[in-house]
Amino acid sequence: MLRPTELKNNELAQADNVMLIGSGVPTGRWGTVKYFSVNATGSIRGFGTYIDSGSGTNEIFALTDEGYLAKKNDTGSTRITGQSWPSGSIIRTEQLGGETYIVSEERVFTTYKGTNLTVFATISPPTGLTATNFSGASGPNRISYKVVGVGPSGGTTTPSTNYVLENVPFDLTKSQYKLFWTAPSAASLAGFEIYRGPEGDETLLASIQAGITQYVDDGMPGSQTILAPVTNTTGGVKSKFICKYKDRLLLVSAEDPNKLMISGRYPFQSKFSWIDGGGYIYIDPDSGDDITGLTVQSIADRIVVYKNKSSYLVDLELITIGNYAVLDPTYVPISNAIGCSSQDTIATVENDSFYLGRDGLYVTGYEPNFLNIIRTNEVSARIRPYLANLSQRDYQTATALYVDNKYILSFPLRREMIVYDRERACFIGPWKTPFGVSHMTYYIDGDGAEHYVLGSANSNQVYEFQKTTNTDDGQPKTITLRTNKEFFDSWSNLYILRFFYTLFRAIMGSVTVNILTESRDGVFSTAKAFTITGAEVSGATGWGMDPWGSTPWGDSESTGASFAGDELTRWGPLFKQARLVQMEITTSAANSNFEFLAAKIDAKAQSSGALSSSQRV
Repeated sequence: MLRPTELKNNELAQADNVMLIGSGVPTGRWGTVKYFSVNATGSIRGFGTYIDSGSGTNEIFALTDEGYLAKKNDTGSTRITGQSWPSGSIIRTEQLGGETYIVSEERVFTTYKGTNLTVFATISPPTGLTATNFSGASGPNRISYKVVGVGPSGGTTTPSTNYVLENVPFDLTKSQYKLFWTAPSAASLAGFEIYRGPEGDETLLASIQAGITQYVDDGMPGSQTILAPVTNTTGGVKSKFICKYKDRLLLVSAEDPNKLMISGRYPFQSKFSWIDGGGYIYIDPDSGDDITGLTVQSIADRIVVYKNKSSYLVDLELITIGNYAVLDPTYVPISNAIGCSSQDTIATVENDSFYLGRDGLYVTGYEPNFLNIIRTNEVSARIRPYLANLSQRDYQTATALYVDNKYILSFPLRREMIVYDRERACFIGPWKTPFGVSHMTYYIDGDGAEHYVLGSANSNQVYEFQKTTNTDDGQPKTITLRTNKEFFDSWSNLYILRFFYTLFRAIMGSVTVNILTESRDGVFSTAKAFTITGAEVSGATGWGMDPWGSTPWGDSESTGASFAGDELTRWGPLFKQARLVQMEITTSAANSNFEFLAAKIDAKAQSSGALSSSQRV
């Protein structure tokens, strides 16, 4: 992931399928095993969970290209009925108030409570709106009214046809204005919203309960920012995103991709109307840059909205309109240069938020020493050569998971992951899998066991990382570790490499060590190669390597001993001329792994001018 000339002495030149443990000891990454299969065909398009501690229900479910949601049933799945999705749809989920909410830009807001999926019916807008100035004061002004219906989901209809009232005073409080309209026939209507203002710029004036089809406007000011909705969301909102903020839900309308929708507080978390304590705000509208992600900056207790090239901090404030305290959100920019490329890469990492932007991996959090300032900073400067090779689709389809102090970022099209180890403040990887990982989630099952769940981008199979497994679904995984090229005291000198020493622990299976050198003539080749066998291979015992002889190191054909938990030293003579030396450690056999503790080479410098004459100019 780094250019060779940029490596520090304690950094690895290659770390395929490698992770760090302890104080920074390299070892093979976790293996993968099948967790359950979803439906019959397709690839995994999203996960969700439903947990009810009262009934003991604890379910994980997934969507495939087959278009149906299915919950885990042993190693297979059971279909959940009540809603379906077009092939290729991506779902995202949150649980709040005893229900799991499922969103997609292709289907309306759907809920799940352990049985079937539920959706809301779409309601028509109110009709026949009229208004009169009945107190007698007049003037040269004109105002426009609109009425919007509110459904049981908290979604709203499109506005009624506006009604313009002419010859009213500029000071609207000098008169009163009576509105009448006809309600839609829906029996489940929850209420109405009244909007007033110049034609085409009407803002929220009042919210009233269902069953009332008239309103008296006394001219008092309304909201200055809350505009009438442009889409009908009574049947549920279509949204790419869902995020939980305390006891509220946050969505972004798929039809209006700059509109952040905020639900009422529990128990009105499924309702987004002002009358239920919800609302919305347009984030930098008509800017040509749509919202790409949502999160909550936990320590700041603030909502963060991302676009492709910007990010914003949203505050939820209240204003008083009539007898109501109405939600009136506001926002301020965090950055006008850095944004997020994929919602699925956003992860809360302790007190900060990590996410993948168009130019790298970033963190949103408090600026050190300035606890009231939130800033965006890059954390991926050291791996820019790797990121430079990513395509636009890699950025858009990436997904991430934060577990075990590791931010794991997957690129399903490349079938690779890179890992930021927060505990050791470094990147490791890439991790290469035989399948692309399109979605990831963390799940604790009914028995209290934790699962790092992986959705395949190439099949209907759900996998999980397993810490005690050294294979990928039973197949060997190749681990390759290369140390930095060592040039001892000076890169311009030639050395005699005399003896090498290596220190390992927990050797399992078969591990190959290659010592690579650049010779006097500038040729890079293998100066020494040997294999160490360990606990998982029959016939491995003691030192176990024939090149060392049977006396005093032991016979490699004998059986009984194991290196699985013991430190193991290998050393030997080299006596090679070299300018640079590098150690390569690989495994490709099933159930093979190692912990690499240290390596050392004893070298003696030769005199200046000992390099090859063919390199001289």
